[in-house]
Amino acid sequence: MTWTPPQRPTWVERLIEHGEAAGGAQNLVSLDASSLLQAAMRATGLEDFGEGEWRTHFEVLIGALEQESNLHLVGRNVVRTELILALGNRLGLADLWKQQPEILEQPIEAPVFIVGSPRSGTSILHELMACDPASRCPTMWEMQRPIDAIRGRDRGASIDRLVRFWHDIQPEYETMHENSGYLPNECIYLTVPEFLSVHWSGNHVVPSYEKHLGATDERIAYRYHRRFLQSLQSSGGSRRWLLKAPSHLFTLRELFDIYPDARIIRTHRDPLKTLPSAISLMGTIKWIRCHEVEMSAATALVPAGYAYIFQQEIDWRQSGALPDERFIDVHFDDVVRDPVGAVGKVYERLGWEYTAEARQHIGDYAKAKPKGSRGVHRYSLSEVGLDASTERDRFAFYTRHFGVREEQSHE
Repeated sequence: MTWTPPQRPTWVERLIEHGEAAGGAQNLVSLDASSLLQAAMRATGLEDFGEGEWRTHFEVLIGALEQESNLHLVGRNVVRTELILALGNRLGLADLWKQQPEILEQPIEAPVFIVGSPRSGTSILHELMACDPASRCPTMWEMQRPIDAIRGRDRGASIDRLVRFWHDIQPEYETMHENSGYLPNECIYLTVPEFLSVHWSGNHVVPSYEKHLGATDERIAYRYHRRFLQSLQSSGGSRRWLLKAPSHLFTLRELFDIYPDARIIRTHRDPLKTLPSAISLMGTIKWIRCHEVEMSAATALVPAGYAYIFQQEIDWRQSGALPDERFIDVHFDDVVRDPVGAVGKVYERLGWEYTAEARQHIGDYAKAKPKGSRGVHRYSLSEVGLDASTERDRFAFYTRHFGVREEQSHE
């Protein structure tokens, strides 16, 4: 058995049919590179996209979207918007750095990154810790509208409507992850304008772009990531950065190359729960945009890939290739069972003051957002073609090393 996509809403099927009636959605919504560049320049009134090899990454992505992703009409509309927004942000940031070069001289001190496999609690831990006003967690709207954020213009409502559209296209997605303009989100969005981001590969069927991304020096992306943070920081406020993205797990050495004083909060959860949930999520996200999504390859590659990266992390932390003293290991079930207490233990390791105000905000947030509050995400190992015994054996080294507790109800 392999993953089966959820039923699309009727309005989505009908809109997709408009593209088919026109001989293909490409006849209604263009992803031509020149068209996208011109649209971004018209929208911003700017022309200088800045230095670097971003254009190569952009063109590889556009080629993959056209040749491999099989986008339907709704998907083409969504990605054209995102591409123009990314190009516009690149123009705006390049202009900002030209006008105020001193911004790029600011230090980013001891940023904290929440890292772990997808579905291991990175999002809820990030949201809980973001309740403390002493920390700085970039929200989705700030990452999507950085120039407005820097200039004090709140565009939260606009971006909130934009990203919640994903829920409208595929309602099941909301049971897996809440899109919101106001919530803190993955810092993969900071490298979207550099066109070196797993945002693009995670949302589309683009194997050639994934290969290009894997062959590119990730430090280029992290340098842009740092510049983006410096730009947001220039508007004032807390400089205690708290960031998160599961994908950092694959590029930890590059992250430390650019942020040598970074600290990592590493979340852990039973792989027999995270694997099927992650594969289901990955398929649904691509299904929002693409006519067809084949997840059988992911079923084979995802478990092997995470087993490899988990073993590599253990080896590197033990050998000193990664600074083990900068890692704080957190278990998903501890966060669920006692969110205020779990965050308190993290604060103790970080050396941060855990104020009564922070404890109150975190406790209130946890009570207001219980598990399953947006519906139940239903998944199982068998539904994505995985065998429980095989995966338990595959990840025994990981669960044993970190003391990860087994969860029930895998089917």
